[in-house]
Amino acid sequence: MAPSDATTSMVLAGEGRLEPREFPIPDVGDGALLRVEATSVCGTDVGLYRGESHFESLPLVLGHEVAGRIVDGAGETLDRWGVEIGERVMPEPYIPCYECQHCQTGNYHMCDRDRCYGVSISADEPPHLWGGYGEYMYLHPNTRVHTLPDGVSSRAGCLGSVVGNGVRWALTKGRLSPGDSVAIVGPGAQGLATTVVADEAGADPVILLGLPSDDDRLELGAELGATNTLYSDAEDTPERTRDLTGGGPDLVVVTAPAAPALSLAIDIVRPRGRVVLPGLIGDEVPIDTDRLVVDEITLLGGRGQALNVERAMAILKRRSDDIESINTHSYPVARAETAIREQIPGEEFDPDVVHAVLE
Repeated sequence: MAPSDATTSMVLAGEGRLEPREFPIPDVGDGALLRVEATSVCGTDVGLYRGESHFESLPLVLGHEVAGRIVDGAGETLDRWGVEIGERVMPEPYIPCYECQHCQTGNYHMCDRDRCYGVSISADEPPHLWGGYGEYMYLHPNTRVHTLPDGVSSRAGCLGSVVGNGVRWALTKGRLSPGDSVAIVGPGAQGLATTVVADEAGADPVILLGLPSDDDRLELGAELGATNTLYSDAEDTPERTRDLTGGGPDLVVVTAPAAPALSLAIDIVRPRGRVVLPGLIGDEVPIDTDRLVVDEITLLGGRGQALNVERAMAILKRRSDDIESINTHSYPVARAETAIREQIPGEEFDPDVVHAVLE
């Protein structure tokens, strides 16, 4: 059981306003209670802080990339999850309803109810602890929970769903096979995790592209499995990419949510190649549809992981240190606002922060 009657979480109360609030420790009912050990700061969190959301979920306990220890829970639910009190786990962000057509076809990331920890469930809704920016987090009985392997730190484990995204975009959507060539446009945490997945899948070459301001990220990507790193805005990049891949990558994954990144992907992919776009650009983007038709290029949208985290956990077990290195900066939960603001261009911006984790 939790050791006290109340707990504190960091709550997004409005655009650019993150504040501590106290909540009662809930009676878990048929759910469970997680003592949070690490929560990474996703780009989605930064966007929510800046007011970029189509959900009416404020006030909101942020945090959906979470690892922690089960401290309380309904016996039937824990048995179904295959975990015991005291075990360390990584819960997936999406909460399936298991009733809608999406959930019943395995596409629970598109559930009609749109329930996602730290993103779409207001802190006003009991039991309030719907995100990882705090000491404790409530886990709904429909949560998909994965045990953290021995030797995997919570700092690495909280990125399990991020690696799951890479599995979905590169393998499930992108159909990447051993020996295929792949280019990943955008060396943020999602792009770096996708780099690890591509390396694990036997892709060759693995090309990671970013801007000159991304040098540290590109260097880290080379350590994680990228065989080549290029500047995405250099004039000769399309030609160099084609030279490295014998005519263009089999697959391009666009993890940088920007129009130039998508345009580059369509430019460099080989005829009959595949482009996966998982990031929300937010604006209408002109694309070369003639190129798509003439060269029979497949352009695929890709949301978050669904039925892909199982494979991600196996990768996490093998590559724990590599995955942990994506979380370059650590902060206490009370400094969550600093962790976010250091990733937003402005006076507090810190270009060295690849990905932040709250511990």
